[in-house]
Amino acid sequence: MVALYDNEYPCRPDWPLTGTVAEALLAHGVDVGDGTSFVGVPRVAFTQVADSEDGPRALRRDDFRGAIRIGARCYVESSVNPAFHSQPVRLSSIKVADRAAGRIEVGDDVVLQGVAIVAYEHVEIGDGVMFGPLVTIMDSSGHPLRDRGGAREAARITSAPVRVGEGAWVGTGATILKGVEIGAGAVVGAQSVVYESVPDGAVVVGNPARVVKQL
Repeated sequence: MVALYDNEYPCRPDWPLTGTVAEALLAHGVDVGDGTSFVGVPRVAFTQVADSEDGPRALRRDDFRGAIRIGARCYVESSVNPAFHSQPVRLSSIKVADRAAGRIEVGDDVVLQGVAIVAYEHVEIGDGVMFGPLVTIMDSSGHPLRDRGGAREAARITSAPVRVGEGAWVGTGATILKGVEIGAGAVVGAQSVVYESVPDGAVVVGNPARVVKQL
C-alpha cells in the first residue's frame, strides 16, 4: 500500500498565506461560510491511499475540491491560547483508490478547538456543536484489522459515516469512532471513547462510553 499527500496548502505554519486564513482555504478547495473566524492556522490534509499492485497514481487536487466544508459563524481555534492543553485543528480527507474522497461537513455556529477529524467516507457535524480541545473523530480505522501489509490492503479498508447531532457537547480528549451517531443535544464526557451511537439528550462517559444520565 502506498499513500500520497498534498502539502501545498495551509497545513503548515510556515506556508506563506496571502490574505486571511479563510481566503487561503477557499483558494485550495475548502468551503468556508460567512462569518467564520480562525485563531491560528488549521492543518488541512488531502491524502490518497492505493495498493501498489494497482500501479502508480498521482494525487489530483480536483478530486478533493469541496470535500471539506466549514459552515457559517464557526470559531476555529488552532492556537495554544485555550486554558486547557490544545493544538491546531486538523481536518483530513482521505481518498482510497478509486473511491470518492472522504467528506467533512461542519455545520453553522460550531466551536472547534484543537479537534482532529479524519474522513475516509463522511463525517458530519451538526449546527451549534461545541468541542473541547484534543477531540478525535474518525470514520475508519485507517487499515484492515487483519493481514496488515498483506495483498490489497487499501482495498480492504472499511469505513462508516459519523454524525454529531445539533447542539451536542463533546468534552476534552474524547474519541468518536466509525459508524457512531451522537444525538442532538447529547453530552460526551472528557476522555470518553465512543464506539456506539448515543441517543438524543444523553450524557455518556467512560471507555467505552456508557449512558449515565438523560437530560
